[in-house]
Amino acid sequence: MAARAMLPKEMNIPAKTFAQIFNSGFWEDQQLFTDGTLQTDDGTTFRIHRVVLSQRSRYFRALFSFNLNQEPIVIKNTDSKILESILLYIYTGDAILDEKNVLDLMIASDYLLLDDLLENCRSFAIQNVTCTNCLSTLSIAWQIEKLAIRDDCYRYALVHFEDILKTTNGGLEELPFKILKKLLESKSLNVISERSVWKAIVKWTGTDSSSRLPHVPAFLTCLRLEEEVDEELAAEILCHTIVSDNPHCYDLMLSKQFNYYLTKCTLLSQHTRSEAICYQNSPCSFGPRMPNHLYIIARHTLTPTKYGSELFMTYDNGLDFWRQIGETNFFIDTMVQIGQFIYIFNASPKLNLIFDILEEAFLPIRISPGPRHDSYMVTLGEQLYSVGGSKFVGDSARMIYSYEFDRNLWKPIIMPHAIVIYGAVTLKGLIYILGMAELEPAPILICQAYDPEKDDWFLLPPPNIFRRGFSVVVFREQVFVVGGENDEHYLKSAEMYDPIMNTWMSLPDLPYQYFFPKAVIVDNKIIVYENNNDDTRYYEVNPPVYWDQDSWLWRSIDKSSPLYCIERYSFFLLDDHRFLEDITATNRSPGIKWERILPA
Repeated sequence: MAARAMLPKEMNIPAKTFAQIFNSGFWEDQQLFTDGTLQTDDGTTFRIHRVVLSQRSRYFRALFSFNLNQEPIVIKNTDSKILESILLYIYTGDAILDEKNVLDLMIASDYLLLDDLLENCRSFAIQNVTCTNCLSTLSIAWQIEKLAIRDDCYRYALVHFEDILKTTNGGLEELPFKILKKLLESKSLNVISERSVWKAIVKWTGTDSSSRLPHVPAFLTCLRLEEEVDEELAAEILCHTIVSDNPHCYDLMLSKQFNYYLTKCTLLSQHTRSEAICYQNSPCSFGPRMPNHLYIIARHTLTPTKYGSELFMTYDNGLDFWRQIGETNFFIDTMVQIGQFIYIFNASPKLNLIFDILEEAFLPIRISPGPRHDSYMVTLGEQLYSVGGSKFVGDSARMIYSYEFDRNLWKPIIMPHAIVIYGAVTLKGLIYILGMAELEPAPILICQAYDPEKDDWFLLPPPNIFRRGFSVVVFREQVFVVGGENDEHYLKSAEMYDPIMNTWMSLPDLPYQYFFPKAVIVDNKIIVYENNNDDTRYYEVNPPVYWDQDSWLWRSIDKSSPLYCIERYSFFLLDDHRFLEDITATNRSPGIKWERILPA
């Protein structure tokens, strides 16, 4: 029985006490059959049924297996209110959660091995984290890794750092040194300028300067003043009493010049020669606070009043915090990038749009519809290609098409072999095309590559197992084919092509069969899922899986993962550093609001 989280404000009547549950309903008069007593440190006792607690908790099952006497059993470090809430949950399945008790209930449910309640508390805590309670929750979760909310609170603190800094009683002053340093040194810290970092250092140190001054040199390494240094800020830092009157910062006072080079060297390098602290091996925070990549994510919506995709951009390379940047009146199947433009396609009705990622706006022009339905749209350099697709179901193709931007036309490129194309990917300047040739006495698989620079085609070895309707993806400079069917038998097999060795290698089988397999790269993983045509689950399907390269096997994605419902999203990885700096500056502008979109 899963716990049902209930907020007191949602209830019309006060929550029952543990004693009251025996007055009505299923448990009426069952108190007569209690056979054990639990006691808290303050002496409060609760009569319980051992068999009921043993069924719900591995802790109590083990405890009652060895403790058969009738003396009260003391549950240490748990007050009476928390233990009563635990017992209410065990007997009724309801957990009355609020901001005041959720962390204590998490700690108690972890100790008593109540996994369902622990997960319920975790979800509640994540969904109700605010700028006021974030840091206090983070401090507790940092000490108890099993609570599994540390990373969520840490991410919230990074993304909302400016707001937390402005919040009265936000808890920054009470934050342990280790946690604050980890926040301040992160390149994902959401600050408008390094002045906010300095403000946090001053605020934290000033709360207890006598014991915190030794930490100041380590905090100064978190400042990133490499580019366009604020000389007023540099002067303010070096003249502030927590630096100028700090014996642990004497080395920083050797220079009286506040120019860019000396500020950088003094604040970010000289600390390593200080004998008062032992941070010689800690890295300096050189480089801008900028992610290596972002994601643009299309979330497909199908309701009686809405049909289409909402377009979001992630805060950084994480998949937890997004903001909406647009929407379309059709499902987005494919997104590809050329320069600062994202080309957005729905292949079946040949719909497309162009989105300017710097201006965050759709362009008033569209490209002409591709010549074939359900084609694979790929880019190579600054060129757009349409590969495969069909005019009729099961069509073979003898041509692919390149798009001529100046004429708004598709130019045909003749292939040496007419095939039914099942996938097209790009890798190291080549377009890899895989499909089936209808030959006698039996069809065969064909893998061919096109070099646009040389306008040259050449054949490659095909996959070892004949299959139709498979999915193709490039991962770590290798080509993967996944799933498919052979003589109406749906395959679990997958293979990997190594361009250097020019050979295909068999991979372990998928744990499930997929009728319409789709392989995508998200979060540096190959994820395979059932690609329903309507992008919505109307019937039960096998769960998605991901390829664990280290263990060399496929693993199921858990229901608690945000990627479990991956068929409802299209992902595009934005890693072009020519634009990341400008986009990051926009993302960290004042007034930008970030939401946790995927379920916790």
